[in-house]
Amino acid sequence: MASDQSRTDERSFRVPASRQEILRDFEKLIAARKLFGAARDPTIINGAEFDPTLVRKKGKGSRFLIRKVPSRATLLRRWERVFENAISPCVLFEALSARTHEFEHRENLLLFGMGRILYDTQIFEGNEDVGELTLSFESVRNPKLPMLASFSGPRLRIVHIEHIRLTAQRSGYASTLFRHYERLFGDLGFNQFRLNASLSVGKYYWAQEGFDFSDESEIEKRKAALFALVKEKGLPVTEIEIEKLEHAHDFAGFKRDVRIPVDRDDEGYYSLKGDDRFREEVLLPLGKAFLLCSEPWKGYKTIQANTPRQAGC
Repeated sequence: MASDQSRTDERSFRVPASRQEILRDFEKLIAARKLFGAARDPTIINGAEFDPTLVRKKGKGSRFLIRKVPSRATLLRRWERVFENAISPCVLFEALSARTHEFEHRENLLLFGMGRILYDTQIFEGNEDVGELTLSFESVRNPKLPMLASFSGPRLRIVHIEHIRLTAQRSGYASTLFRHYERLFGDLGFNQFRLNASLSVGKYYWAQEGFDFSDESEIEKRKAALFALVKEKGLPVTEIEIEKLEHAHDFAGFKRDVRIPVDRDDEGYYSLKGDDRFREEVLLPLGKAFLLCSEPWKGYKTIQANTPRQAGC
């Protein structure tokens, strides 16, 4: 991580942020037009709540409408619910957008939805727009606790990777950025990252990064599909070897020495069978090829708690 990001980390965590500090930061971000409201489903919201001069987010990723800024009381209430006032808005905004080597975030916003707080940005390499990122943060009841305890006990705090797109594999940028985010949210006491691994290489990349299947039934389904592929192609792989696979990263690294042909389209998606769309044949390790050609999957990664430190401006 670049040195300017390390300096951000060092001065970000001192004491809990007071309500006055948090309100002061809200005003700064609002004045800079970096903080707004947001809605995911505009069809159920009164159109009068929207400012017609504001940009509508319509990309391939997380779709939402940008709304007028909620009341200060609403901002405070949602901030405390999600971040427990452990960090002030300006410090979080700076930490999320920390420059990494030659990459930086521009056109970035902090958005307050009904149940989540969102961070949305464009990613630039120099003057070139190379991608976009949308994160959201929420605090929910922990379903693993007994019913009564789930209402009063510790809440589950989640970082959702709503959308990330990069025009190319950019020098390990995503890995570097999310190492930083893991430290940041570990410091803040968050419990999980969650995402939908659906974009081209994402179905393989996120497994490599330690994300696992949210639905445990996926394991058996994927084992059966992998065994069917091995049998169809007559590959030197035994059913016992496949039965040992227990996590998404096990599939990602499976049988690197066994390579199979797959076909790629112009957008970087892969298929086990070529056609008018999938026309470029490439050889890939078995596990990588299997995930890249598989159905999307919902994933999670546990955020490891760091030595407690608290944050403020």
